[in-house]
Amino acid sequence: MRSFFLSPEQYDDLKCRYVKFNEPWAADEVDELRRMAADGVPRAEMSEQLGRTPNAIRMKLQSLGLYVPKPAARPWTDLDDDALVRLYREGASFTTLAATFSRSEKAIISRLIRLRAAILPDRAEEAS
Repeated sequence: MRSFFLSPEQYDDLKCRYVKFNEPWAADEVDELRRMAADGVPRAEMSEQLGRTPNAIRMKLQSLGLYVPKPAARPWTDLDDDALVRLYREGASFTTLAATFSRSEKAIISRLIRLRAAILPDRAEEAS
């Protein structure tokens, strides 16, 4: 069975890299974390400035309600594909499509590329 405890060497390494590793959060640190989150500071930078592991930053943000993990990717349905193609043909922006389908713009663009045959105009329509 695998142990989830750190060896003394691993603990020392983390303590050297993150000075606040395994220490309780002080109120002023929590306030600073809230300010950083409001300012859109990347978590890696928060980690560096606060001397905490990236995982500690994520967990604290989550406990404060300031971080919501991304949901696991959900598959596209035929109905989703049909609606996506229809809205795209109607001229909806990628931002609008992302909001409509609760997905990232990157996911929308990727799906449209996969569906490119469905979004190209029909040859019969071009001849008209």
